[in-house]
Amino acid sequence: MMDARKLWQQRLQAEGKKRLRYLRYMLNDHLLVGLIIVLGGIAVMYERWVETLPDSFPYPAIAAVIFGWAAASGTVRTLFREADTVFLLAAEWQLPPYIRRAFLFSAVWHAYGLCLLLLLAGPLHSRFSPVPWPLFLLGLIALKLWNLWAAWKGSYIAEPSFHRQSALARFGLAALAVYFWLAAAPWLFSATIIALIAALSVFLSRFAKGRTWKWERLIAEEQRAVRAFYRWANLFTDVPEWREEARRRRWLDPLLRLIPYGQRNVFFHLYARTFLRAGGYAGLYIRLTVIGSVLLAVIDHEYVQAAIVFLFLYATAVQLAALPSRHRYSLWTQLYPLPQAQPAGAAVRLFSILLAGQNTVFHLVLAAVSPRPLWLVTWVGGIGWGVWTARRYVRPRHGPKAER
Repeated sequence: MMDARKLWQQRLQAEGKKRLRYLRYMLNDHLLVGLIIVLGGIAVMYERWVETLPDSFPYPAIAAVIFGWAAASGTVRTLFREADTVFLLAAEWQLPPYIRRAFLFSAVWHAYGLCLLLLLAGPLHSRFSPVPWPLFLLGLIALKLWNLWAAWKGSYIAEPSFHRQSALARFGLAALAVYFWLAAAPWLFSATIIALIAALSVFLSRFAKGRTWKWERLIAEEQRAVRAFYRWANLFTDVPEWREEARRRRWLDPLLRLIPYGQRNVFFHLYARTFLRAGGYAGLYIRLTVIGSVLLAVIDHEYVQAAIVFLFLYATAVQLAALPSRHRYSLWTQLYPLPQAQPAGAAVRLFSILLAGQNTVFHLVLAAVSPRPLWLVTWVGGIGWGVWTARRYVRPRHGPKAER
């Protein structure tokens, strides 16, 4: 007879070891120092910004959308695998202890996320809400537990339309519950939401009665969660388990036509296509550029602005450093009759162009919000900093020899 408790413990330990291995690369010392500096600066500016808000700021409505989404999103992490449809399907009746532990693990994990979100909204909540934050957190956790239970009941149902309607209904109920609570609405409104939640719970229980788990859906949800983590980890280091399909973006093809044809640009062309079409590198580059530009537009201290420019250039180089190694296991790149130094030179050239472009965007924002002669100096320094970080962190690796 299968021991469901032992099976869960083994899978949880295996998943934890795997994630810790990648977290060591994701949260390296350089990145942690940079995050501490950036988050410290953002926290100070955020608190000052909250103090300038008028009393009419619609915090209940904004919090309803954000916390409602946080409470209604997410599913139970089962840690199921594709082979389980063969080996565990016949033992489904023995798995309730496994599922209870999966539910408890998911509840604790999501409760931790709600704590962080409420901590982020702390200055706003303390100023605009009459509800004490411990009580508000308990209410959010209760909503999250109910949503996880409702999402698990949905695992007995295969129709995609049902899951879309269920997710929309759960989000609406959670958002309304948060809004009525924060806006100090009459008790009748909250009682109506509670009655609707109870009615939906009865409906889900009766609708799922007599059905079995939809294993394909459970495994697809688990694989989606695993891919999300691997996608994020792949931005920091090479993840053999993560292989995202390249997607052609035709509207970006004109940029590739700017690269001259010839042997000298073979790897430059390869890395440029990889940047634009695979791995989420272009999206990461754009997000860092936008976030840095917003911070530069909001912060009004010139030396802090200069530090943000150099910090975001550094962060971009670190995040994109895994791009050249994406082709390390490809046989074709090893067969190219090209000098061994070309991959590194092409990667440094591409990264230098990207960082110089990002540096220019940052300084255009600075010139627009607060023109100063200092920006000419930091622009030149930013280009030099970008070239240095590109040479420092770009190390293409190809083939088995690179792993030794």
